[in-house]
Amino acid sequence: MRVVIDTNQLLKMMMAGEKSPLLMAWRSHAFEVIFSTPLMAELLEVSSRPKIEKLLRFGQKQKFLQLIHLHAIWVTLAPNSPPCRDPKDDMVIATALGGQSEFIVTSDKDLLDDELLKQTLAKENLQILYPMDLLKLI
Repeated sequence: MRVVIDTNQLLKMMMAGEKSPLLMAWRSHAFEVIFSTPLMAELLEVSSRPKIEKLLRFGQKQKFLQLIHLHAIWVTLAPNSPPCRDPKDDMVIATALGGQSEFIVTSDKDLLDDELLKQTLAKENLQILYPMDLLKLI
């Protein structure tokens, strides 16, 4: 199972560490994480915000980033992927299509509530799910 995890969920995984069910499922090889350079750039930018950094324990961010670098499958963005109503999320979709992912995991309503986008992605065998919905599939 190939999965792209949106930045909002990556941050939750980073902060929760071993208490994150999504992180534990990935580490137990329940799915493969698909990643791209633009997704990493966003994660680095958001995780460097002072309000986020103060929530992280010493070394927690570096440990999580190292896990991604070593164990995620890195892909290039798919050209001409369908747009999201929030253009900042276009790279999530392009990453998923570039990596032939089956799922995008997010809590972002711009992705989850866009029925036209979901129908278009379904033709590519790509679904957008809440984290708990993915965990139920595993």
